[in-house]
Amino acid sequence: MKKFVNGTVFVLILGLALLSSAAPLWAQESNVVARVNGVEITMDEFIDALEAQYGVVVLEQLIIDQLISQKQVETGVTISDEQFSLVYEQLIQEMGGPEALFYFLYQYGITEDQLKDELRSNLLLAELAISEIDVTKEEVAAWFESNRQRYDQPETVTVSHILVETQEEAESLLAELQNGADFAALAMKHSLDPGTAANGGWLGPVPRGYTVEPFENMAFSLGINEYGIVETSFGWHIILVSDRTEGKAADLEGIFDKVEADYKRSIAPAPVEYLRQLESAAEIEIVRERYK
Repeated sequence: MKKFVNGTVFVLILGLALLSSAAPLWAQESNVVARVNGVEITMDEFIDALEAQYGVVVLEQLIIDQLISQKQVETGVTISDEQFSLVYEQLIQEMGGPEALFYFLYQYGITEDQLKDELRSNLLLAELAISEIDVTKEEVAAWFESNRQRYDQPETVTVSHILVETQEEAESLLAELQNGADFAALAMKHSLDPGTAANGGWLGPVPRGYTVEPFENMAFSLGINEYGIVETSFGWHIILVSDRTEGKAADLEGIFDKVEADYKRSIAPAPVEYLRQLESAAEIEIVRERYK
């Protein structure tokens, strides 16, 4: 698998490959790279030094690339642009956005194209590993039953809330709401929750297990358009439920392909381990003596 290298090393490695292929042309123009106090450093010396320092790294990468390429031809596995874009956007979100991506690239001294190449390589290795796994319907069904929470549609309530410090404040705001005050306006004015106050207190659809227990119990006990007050470790909440969705058990038959893919992914070797397997199974002959 490709390894991240700093910018200088990357340039030198790239230079080695380019110079090796272009040496005859350079030789026609000049075999001298530099002069130090009149003493020449020749192109042959330069290329030999690059090869001595980075040749093993480049050779290992070329072998890996060839192993992956051959396995792709054998299996027909590819990574579509759509699939890659989806994963890449998810990666940026997990990093914290474009600005966080910029700092990541700066910290590791790589370009965005290098990062994309690394990600695509990992995705491809993962898909190649998955393509070689055979599972039975019974195994998929057993895994599905053990992981139903991933596929069942949970019961949810759509919740807005106003967070205040004291019970007196909560009861006062509840009275205003019962007299017709606008919930969103009160939330923007009084709520201490910075994550929801600006949105009128809207927390969104909430499944069980998402919030602290007292909040959850109150929210799921309310009917649509009903208010409730509850204390948690954060303070006092005035809760409004605006919608409810009943839970629904997933049907394996309708999502079998997805479940099968998820199961295979869960038992597939990591990309690094799969690459080791490819290397172990391959007949690799190192011809040049210095690399044996």
